[in-house]
Amino acid sequence: MGKKFAMAAATGALAVAGVAATGGTAFAGTDGQQIVIHDETRKVESIKIDGYDQKGRPAHACLATPGYETRFGGWWWRDYMHFSKWTDKTCGQSGGRWLGSQDEWVPAWQAPDRGDWYYIGIFKNDS
Repeated sequence: MGKKFAMAAATGALAVAGVAATGGTAFAGTDGQQIVIHDETRKVESIKIDGYDQKGRPAHACLATPGYETRFGGWWWRDYMHFSKWTDKTCGQSGGRWLGSQDEWVPAWQAPDRGDWYYIGIFKNDS
C-alpha cells in the first residue's frame, strides 16, 4: 500500500510540474482566445495575422484555412487583430491572390460558459 501511495504521489508531482513548465498557454477564456474562422465566401485558403498573443505581445502568423470552419488550437490571440486573406495556403508565397483584409477585436476575457474559442466570420472579400 505504501509503495502504491508513493508512486501515485510521484506521478501527481510530475504531472503538476509538466503543466507548470508549459506556462505558455492561456487559461480558458481569461488570457486571450483561440480563434475559429468561418469562411462564408468559401474562397479563403490562408490568412496572414498581425495581432497580439495572450500576453499582449505582438504576434504574426500565416495559417491555412482549408475548410468552411477552421480552428486554430494552441494559438492564443487578444485585442486588435488584422488579417489578410489569400487564395493559396501560404499567404501569397506560392502565387496566391490577395482577397482583401479584415480587422477584428478578440477579447482577452470572456465568460467561462463561452469557453476559449472566439468565432470570426468572413462574409466578403475585396477582390
